[in-house]
Amino acid sequence: MISSITSILIAVTIAPLAWLVLRGLDSKRLLNKVAACAPFLLLLGWYCTGFLNLAQTRTALLDSADPNTGADRLRVLSEYKNGPGCEIDNRVAKHPNTPPDVLRSLHGRQDQVGTEMFLAQNPNTTDDALLAIGNRNDDWSQYVLDALKRNPRYSDVFPPRGSGAHSAAEPSDEPR
Repeated sequence: MISSITSILIAVTIAPLAWLVLRGLDSKRLLNKVAACAPFLLLLGWYCTGFLNLAQTRTALLDSADPNTGADRLRVLSEYKNGPGCEIDNRVAKHPNTPPDVLRSLHGRQDQVGTEMFLAQNPNTTDDALLAIGNRNDDWSQYVLDALKRNPRYSDVFPPRGSGAHSAAEPSDEPR
């Protein structure tokens, strides 16, 4: 639907400008030719830039969801700023190939509870990030804690009280 509307808008704006360009090119004065072509070229450049950004965003979304995407690409995607950045962060946070240091860098981004929930479930998330996630105290705390309990490493990082292991307030000695 959106692509149809975009296509119509492009046609409605480009067609009259193309007509002006053709008329301007018939002019004998160089200034008229330049004045006729400039708006068309500016608008065309703006459209091309927009389409390139959409293509890059599409590729980023596809790569962040692809189970075969490597750690280096996921590292780059964790810094992606265009388009639906939080959706890409969510996908990188739950990806099994995301390196622990990248997962740590995703932790604590403002207004990204979904990313925190995916980090909570990812077994590659570092202990310090899991502990910080487990210590949340806001309206979303219970949902994030429920996600944290689905992490296969939950009992390693948060052993039962009185078990003699490290406390929930300290990270384990694992090199995560």
